[in-house]
Amino acid sequence: MSRLFWVFLLIGGQVSLSKEPATRPNIIFLLSDDQRYDTLGCMGNEVVRTPHLDRLAAEGTLFTHAFVTSSVCSVSRAAILTGAYACSRGSGDLASMVTPQDAEETYPAVLRNGGYYTGHIGKWDVGTGEEGFRFGADLFDYWGGDRFHGNYWHERDCPFVTHDGIQYKADLRCTCPPNASMPRTGHVGMKDPIFTDLDIVPMKTRQFLAGRDKEKPFFLSVSFRGPKDPWGDCPEDYAGLYESADMPIPKTATSADAALQPEFLRKSMGTEHGMRMVGDAKALAGEIRKYYRSISTVDAAVGKLRLLLKEEGLADNTIILFASDNGHFLGEHGFWGKWLPYEGSIRVPFIVFDPRLPAQRRGVKREEMVLNIDWAPTMLALAGCRIPSGMQGMDLTPLLRGEHSEWRGDWFYEHTWTAEGRIAPSEAVRSTDWKYVRYAGETPVVEQLFHLKTDPEETINHIADADCATVADKMRKQLEGERTRLSAPSRVEMSAKAGK
Repeated sequence: MSRLFWVFLLIGGQVSLSKEPATRPNIIFLLSDDQRYDTLGCMGNEVVRTPHLDRLAAEGTLFTHAFVTSSVCSVSRAAILTGAYACSRGSGDLASMVTPQDAEETYPAVLRNGGYYTGHIGKWDVGTGEEGFRFGADLFDYWGGDRFHGNYWHERDCPFVTHDGIQYKADLRCTCPPNASMPRTGHVGMKDPIFTDLDIVPMKTRQFLAGRDKEKPFFLSVSFRGPKDPWGDCPEDYAGLYESADMPIPKTATSADAALQPEFLRKSMGTEHGMRMVGDAKALAGEIRKYYRSISTVDAAVGKLRLLLKEEGLADNTIILFASDNGHFLGEHGFWGKWLPYEGSIRVPFIVFDPRLPAQRRGVKREEMVLNIDWAPTMLALAGCRIPSGMQGMDLTPLLRGEHSEWRGDWFYEHTWTAEGRIAPSEAVRSTDWKYVRYAGETPVVEQLFHLKTDPEETINHIADADCATVADKMRKQLEGERTRLSAPSRVEMSAKAGK
């Protein structure tokens, strides 16, 4: 039988949960790559197959409105690591935005200093080049980090696979053909290839658990390779998945809607591919089909990890958090990739499973707007560790306990990296009902105002409507205030960075 069959069959039972663990909880933080919010069954998607993540949500807390403060891998991951906005480190300059200024104030360092045995497996992508990789290796007791964006396939005897996670961590290197750690598709030239998310992640997790200091609670960060492109790079067991299914095409993934977008957005990075996709429904459905296959491999890997925890007798006292670093457009408005401040790009899945919570707190959905900068202070609070004063996110544990605490009603979004002029810098304020967007690098400045409650697809710009002038003015002021509070750049600075 296929590996896919056995993965789905093997993980069918319930995990035994202890109500009163005697020790500090273990914590596992699972992060997928480029996974948008609506690609889980528990989020209402009737096509994608994610039984293990759906079960995690059914046994935990599903946050239905989770967002990232900047939608690009490395910037978002640095925000997660520090619990702070990129603009608190610098704006426009990618190296500054992705490099934490004080390693000891990142959540892994606080956890380790607070008595946790810590580890990381998978994509790192914080900091720049070798310096960033070494920075990551030094943060954790166990290191299974991969360079660049990582690859889906490795040889079974590749040093990345066989490394013990302890010795010479910063020198860990892939040697697979054709160009080692450089991006590649497939496993041509490999003698015994194994798949990163389904094979290597569970292997390294088992290695981490076996070699840890068992006198300490543990923290493990796992960054999956999927579902980041190339989406078609999956095991044979998954190659035919969804082939007969009708793919859900976003309502705004049409040539007509794409033609309505400002010219500078139609020229934004990734949009050329998006424009091709909205002009060919069959091709777009094929891309989504491949995307879903990759998501299903991540889901199966989550199932394997939960089974491993059960086998090791650790399920009763291990908290699991699942999230993604950002979303991904699927042709909405002709867009592809991420970066821009619209829902498909900035909204992500987020689940917290805590086996210590009582039965009435299982299977709960919370609609509060939570951000990626909230995850670090939340993990520290769950661990009983201090939360550094520089962390700008909020502790989610009151929400996990079912408390109705005062919560944010709006939040600030930023994307000031231009990729050498290929992406228009943007900023936005999103409330529960409205979204105000500003492209400050354009002359004149381009503004948009969407009423999300009646227009969730963000198709009607109300910025020039007299009836909405009060809302627009209020959100402009909110944006300026948040930029000042968070040390973001001025409009003049953003315009200069955009080369205008």
